[in-house]
Amino acid sequence: MAEPQAEVDPQATEEMEIPSSDPPENDKDNDAETPKKNKDDKAFDLGDLVWAKMSSFPAWPGRIVKQWKNVKKPAGKKAVRFVFFFGTEDHAWVKEESLKHYHEHKATLSKAGKGAKFTKAIDAIEEAIVKDQANKGQTTSPYHPPSDEDDDNDDDDIFLKSISKPSKDYSREPMAGKKKLNSSQTSSPSSPGKGSNSSSPFTKISSHLASPKKRGRPPKPMEDGETVTKKATPKKRPSMGGSTAVPGKKSRSDMSFLSLNLYNSFQAHLAQKGETTKKDIKPTEKKIGFIGLGLMGTGMAMNLIKAGHKVTVWNRTSEKCEEFVKAGATQAETVSDLVASCDITFSMVSDSEAVRAIVFGENGVLEGITEGKAFVDMSTVDIGTVTGVSEAVQARDGRFMEAPVCGSVQPAMEGSLIIIAAGDKELYDECESCFQAMGKKAFYLSDTGNAARMKLVINMIIGGVMCCFAEGMALADKSGLSQSVLLDILNLGSIANPLISGKGKAILANKYPPAFPLKYQQKDLKLALAMSEQVDQPLPVASAVNEQFKRAKNMGLGDKDTSAIYKSLTH
Repeated sequence: MAEPQAEVDPQATEEMEIPSSDPPENDKDNDAETPKKNKDDKAFDLGDLVWAKMSSFPAWPGRIVKQWKNVKKPAGKKAVRFVFFFGTEDHAWVKEESLKHYHEHKATLSKAGKGAKFTKAIDAIEEAIVKDQANKGQTTSPYHPPSDEDDDNDDDDIFLKSISKPSKDYSREPMAGKKKLNSSQTSSPSSPGKGSNSSSPFTKISSHLASPKKRGRPPKPMEDGETVTKKATPKKRPSMGGSTAVPGKKSRSDMSFLSLNLYNSFQAHLAQKGETTKKDIKPTEKKIGFIGLGLMGTGMAMNLIKAGHKVTVWNRTSEKCEEFVKAGATQAETVSDLVASCDITFSMVSDSEAVRAIVFGENGVLEGITEGKAFVDMSTVDIGTVTGVSEAVQARDGRFMEAPVCGSVQPAMEGSLIIIAAGDKELYDECESCFQAMGKKAFYLSDTGNAARMKLVINMIIGGVMCCFAEGMALADKSGLSQSVLLDILNLGSIANPLISGKGKAILANKYPPAFPLKYQQKDLKLALAMSEQVDQPLPVASAVNEQFKRAKNMGLGDKDTSAIYKSLTH
């Protein structure tokens, strides 16, 4: 089953073969089946069910849906419509002349295609028709980005006003010495009507995005006199034009090397313990690129350099590259320059939006990809983004592999991450020395998308354990029991593990430096819930945990460590 493609290349939509990655089974007859415009054809509207003809494929069942903000219309004077394809769950711009209304041409065009995927697409659109009879019309894709519907004033989810000039700093490095106002993630929930089905990832998730009611009591004091920041409604940001600075934010130059100092501290700590960080690694001769020098990326990139790899770096905040250059790296001016000059490019950025920005944006990955070039994304993203990026890279004769990691800041600094890879097997083998430098173990899970699924399952479990542990610590304190004794007992029992030990110490100290920011844990829970919708797997516990993490984020705890979930249970 093809995974949903969350992004399409705005420069190549007319050449893309959307419905399936498999060779068509009836190439000889396809040209004859191109829908032709009849004089009596009605005009097309949002939500219409259609037959869409693209390239060498038969006319495929789809729905006209709202355009995504970051997907530009292709150049040209001919009218086009943004279409969601049933069965494959892909998206593309299609010329109106290549569209036909579904019901009027069902009898003939339903016989034009063959194969399991085409049959699945027919079944999916028929299921949507049944649901349409009881619900209002659906005008958005099931995978419509929630941020396209909000007011653009959530600091954690600023979507790009223009995909060509992104302004968000996508590294996972939090602002130091500054409180951040987190408005709630609000989106217009897609109505469960026309075209919606049980596999739609945002059908149930969207209802979770409404902010909780404000509580009447004032916030309790936090450490060092700090108070929990209540949800505020910041003013809308003005248009940023060509500027890459976010209005209202101070310069980050004073904290450019925060991550690097943290890396050096970890290395010094290991040396003091008598542990060696120098592994027996024979670095590849290939030129390596690295995008994203936040808390995670800093350690990963520096470990590549120290292992002897030829590394070129790029970060949205260019000052962060200076110390890497001193360590032996080369700095690229743009992402496309980096990709063009390197054989294998790694990226470690904050989320799916960040990945789409560096891949599809101006001077992005796709502009630098040529035959044989490889792109490896190590971020935690949704399945649709992975699939879309993979297809876009391969369409330019490039190679793609996803390789999300298990581990937080400390393993990243120590070079002891667990790497979960899927995609191009030959590329996986070529990355051996890089994976040795960045991690302690790498797993290969075959087809693209499997690594993202595995990572989301793992992070969902971690989030559940963390929330339940925090509840236990809160209950112990409320009952007059010693939290320290509780932690000692847990660390001596069968539940003992680094997560309980490390997060427990943070709770006892009432300090939450971001080993893994809480907002990213909530993001991964949201993605896991979306995945569960696709396979009809109920996740009642994870749903409740996600709500608690959302509450914590709305209290201003998003940039703190996941262990700060404890504060949302005690305030």
